[in-house]
Amino acid sequence: MRLHRFYINQQIGKEVRIEDKELLHQWQKVFRLKASDRVIIFNGGDSEYEGFFKILAKNEAVIQIDKEREVKNPVNIELHLFQSIIKKDNFEFIVEKCTEIGVSAYHPIISERSEKKSLNIERLNKIAKESAEQSGKTKLPQIFAPESLGKAIKEFDGELFVLDFDGEPLKSLDCHASLAMTGRKIAILIGPEGGWSENERIIFDEMGIRSFSLGEQILRAETAAIVSSALILLGKN
Repeated sequence: MRLHRFYINQQIGKEVRIEDKELLHQWQKVFRLKASDRVIIFNGGDSEYEGFFKILAKNEAVIQIDKEREVKNPVNIELHLFQSIIKKDNFEFIVEKCTEIGVSAYHPIISERSEKKSLNIERLNKIAKESAEQSGKTKLPQIFAPESLGKAIKEFDGELFVLDFDGEPLKSLDCHASLAMTGRKIAILIGPEGGWSENERIIFDEMGIRSFSLGEQILRAETAAIVSSALILLGKN
């Protein structure tokens, strides 16, 4: 039987005492766990830890750790997703699914055709945490506060690529290999439902940001984010 995994924001030793009320409620009322049940916990490092509840009470839990496993990332790419802000549910769907795939960070950006200007970052962090727990990840992605497209581009210290209809097909060997080369910090810029404005395309050209496309089909913003992330992180060169 597969064990439940939980993120905890504290150090993990041979014995872990937890007083987080939300976690305690989740363990007892949602998962119906009890003393002696086994779980897996992680705290954002390279390892996950398996153990059993020595104590599981209303106000505290104590987990005895008896196994530690290093979880290796099969793809050595730090992928940042610069996503134009779209409808709340759709942006949350992107965070959930792209965290499963292995995206390292989300940068909500305000573009000329963005449908909204703000997001609930606390809720997005909770969704990312739950997705990491479910998908076997040990590191939580970082979720930045929304900012303008221009500012986000200038502050990023990796290599930028933009998803656009007129770009080079991502499935081409040259483009795919360029994006999926391991050991790099890269970002994909994905526009809103209405696409990038002409002014924004001029900015991309002036900054020499290479563009790629997912073919002739028209995809929703959330679909494009998931597909492009999967092709880069999970696809074969």
